[in-house]
Amino acid sequence: MLPTATFVTAGIVTVGTAFACTGSTTGAAARPSGLVKSGAIVASSVRAADTLAPSSTDASAIAQAVKSSEYTSAVPAADYEVTGTLLAASDPTWAYTELHPTVQDYDRAEGVLHRTSGGWQLVQLGTYELGCGVAPTAVLDDFGLACPPPGAEDGSATEGAAAA
Repeated sequence: MLPTATFVTAGIVTVGTAFACTGSTTGAAARPSGLVKSGAIVASSVRAADTLAPSSTDASAIAQAVKSSEYTSAVPAADYEVTGTLLAASDPTWAYTELHPTVQDYDRAEGVLHRTSGGWQLVQLGTYELGCGVAPTAVLDDFGLACPPPGAEDGSATEGAAAA
């Protein structure tokens, strides 16, 4: 059993040995689980209607951007696969991808990347409200990602205020 530790790096919180982030998707929970497992690699068979498959060059560059990101630096690159990569049809400079562990010590995560003149960059990683606050609404719609309405508060904060 590995010791549990919490690390905070550039907006990402890693609890124990799981990927986690301060922002991610609610849409992921609603996404069908069409996962096909082949050995240690898990690939998603789900593809949203408003997405494009990346070229092999883009797919490789996106995987490299994920593996070299400060958001994933605490996790050995060999311990997860970058799969299920899609580009937004409304703006193909935005990508969605999944990180599936190849070892039992990690949890699955999702990432949103943006391509600028400097190349692909992982801009958000996590599992809840992914893309919120960083990607345009049309891109979120393409990926089937959901964000709380503007001005909505965290339910736990509202409950706590009501109890006080």
